Amino acid sequence: MRIALIEPDSRHAEVMDRLLFAGGHTCQPFTNSSDFFAWIDTQTCDLLITDQWAGDLPSEDVILAARAILPGLPAMVMIHAPRESEIVASLHAGADDCISKPARGPELLARVDALLRRAAVRRPPSPSRGRFGEYAFDVARGLARFDGQFVALTPKECRFALLLFANLGRPVSRAHILESVWATRRDLKSRTLDTHASRLRTKLQLHPERGYSLSPLYGFGYQLDRLFAEPPAKRTKGAKGTRSPGGADRDEKESSIETL
Repeated sequence: MRIALIEPDSRHAEVMDRLLFAGGHTCQPFTNSSDFFAWIDTQTCDLLITDQWAGDLPSEDVILAARAILPGLPAMVMIHAPRESEIVASLHAGADDCISKPARGPELLARVDALLRRAAVRRPPSPSRGRFGEYAFDVARGLARFDGQFVALTPKECRFALLLFANLGRPVSRAHILESVWATRRDLKSRTLDTHASRLRTKLQLHPERGYSLSPLYGFGYQLDRLFAEPPAKRTKGAKGTRSPGGADRDEKESSIETL
């Protein structure tokens, strides 16, 4: 996950960076909130960790302003030798958790993981296969199956689809998508991500009439929603148009993907 860190103490920021990297996260450090807000105008993050004094603003003001840009952003406050009253004040002011400084590695990573779980950021259960309701995916074969039909997908389209369905009804940040689908922490042009989302919407028929909506979240990422519980009525098996040319090949694909 991509974590934004506001820490005026450069030495402690370096320690935090190493700890978070060891836990499989990307850390973007800042010495003050002004630099953080300049960055977040064009970037996204999955979690904010800030010092009680963010270099130029108190943590409660930073968290409030950050959530105006990224609604629901989880936030953790670091406090040196915290008193109970300081922890209570931070939590009442909007922090999701507090941690003492200097950070202790295992505790820090456990608290980060707990926050991300509560924020409902999920990874697909399998990087290569998955079944979600009427949709089944096989990344290795580049196939998606739904409503008795097969659709060819590129590997990136398959991984993108798996990530969206694993987080059905939850926002997925651009940073999370880039790391899970493109295996990169560097930014890509918005058009690249938008193009892949548009292709998925078309290929998988993620439209309201089928009970799904794939929507861009401005400045954040994408969200796939289920609009009603039951899939639309399917045509009767054997009806005209349900058998495609190359039936033998289709049966072979069906047999392989039924194991999902």
